[in-house]
Amino acid sequence: MILPEEFNQNWDVSKNGPLLKFSYEGLKNTSFSDELKQFLSIGGLPETPPPYLEFTSSQSSFKPITSVFDMPEEYQKYWLLGSTGSGDPICIVENKESIVFLNNGDDYKEVFINSSLNQFAECILLFSEMIDKAIEINGEDAFIDNDIPESLINWLKEQLERVDSNCIKEGCFWDIEIESLYE
Repeated sequence: MILPEEFNQNWDVSKNGPLLKFSYEGLKNTSFSDELKQFLSIGGLPETPPPYLEFTSSQSSFKPITSVFDMPEEYQKYWLLGSTGSGDPICIVENKESIVFLNNGDDYKEVFINSSLNQFAECILLFSEMIDKAIEINGEDAFIDNDIPESLINWLKEQLERVDSNCIKEGCFWDIEIESLYE
């Protein structure tokens, strides 16, 4: 599992954009593990990493989604991190510390992303690496044009499974992203 310091070293800020870090002081009174708090404060999250994720809105505050959006109390266990390219909220589940998105097109049904924040960060790095390799092979617009060699998609799938075997199960976020690369 990737450590926050390793994530910082491996994320190319000049090419992929800044990392947003949360104040450890601001996280102190949450019930999350020290490991998660350290990752958010030392490693942080990329502002707008692939595949079309956004964490810019989450830097100012890390709160339950119910304090940001008007949602039923049953959603209080979800802490907002950012959003997917479709505008679905990406959250940390309070007691499990797993990463999910809430599908706004399906009554905010929970969709699994990763088992931990560390694994989520590592999967983002792998996806970025896949894009870089596709660009090397098929040119600057390879990702935009969905011109990614099948061997590279298979490599990504194997790497994601190595990091978190649960993340590529059918219907999970990374499985959906991999399937879209085949289209």
